[in-house]
Amino acid sequence: MTRQLAGLGVEPPTGLMDRVVARWSQVPGPIGELLVASTEDGIAYLRTGVDPDEFRTDFRKRFARPLLEAPQPPAGLMRALRADLRGADELPVDLRGLTEFARDVLTVTRAIPVGETRPYAWVASEIGRPKAVRAVGTALGRNPVPLVIPCHRVIRSDGTSSGYIFGPAARERLLRAETR
Repeated sequence: MTRQLAGLGVEPPTGLMDRVVARWSQVPGPIGELLVASTEDGIAYLRTGVDPDEFRTDFRKRFARPLLEAPQPPAGLMRALRADLRGADELPVDLRGLTEFARDVLTVTRAIPVGETRPYAWVASEIGRPKAVRAVGTALGRNPVPLVIPCHRVIRSDGTSSGYIFGPAARERLLRAETR
């Protein structure tokens, strides 16, 4: 019986695995080693300062997909990281699972040019929700792909920094590197 069942096995269709699992890799970044997960649609999750097991566990909880190690990082990622995030806005991202509001916030944030900053109120206004300044901050705090979507470029209206997923020192370092 086992031999008969083994004879039924066939190779999965091309691309099936990438629709079921996501891939992850570890790469050097502008603020330390980065763990990056990507799907067939693009970069889906990025973190630093966590071990790979914690990263895979967090990804699976958030996206309900397992992660397999990738043979190489997503195309274009290393070039964007070496060029002070120039070109990161061209990397494909996978924002599935986010609310429409969060996707809108991240889309507008992604368009902020390298070396420039915008206040939270500007982002809120750009998405047509000028009173949603705090909600913009919450959406940015949950950004699954910081650096690729540069939430470090969003600041308070008075020009000061507020919270950042990787901490205030990392934000300042990124902004300084972009204005050189």
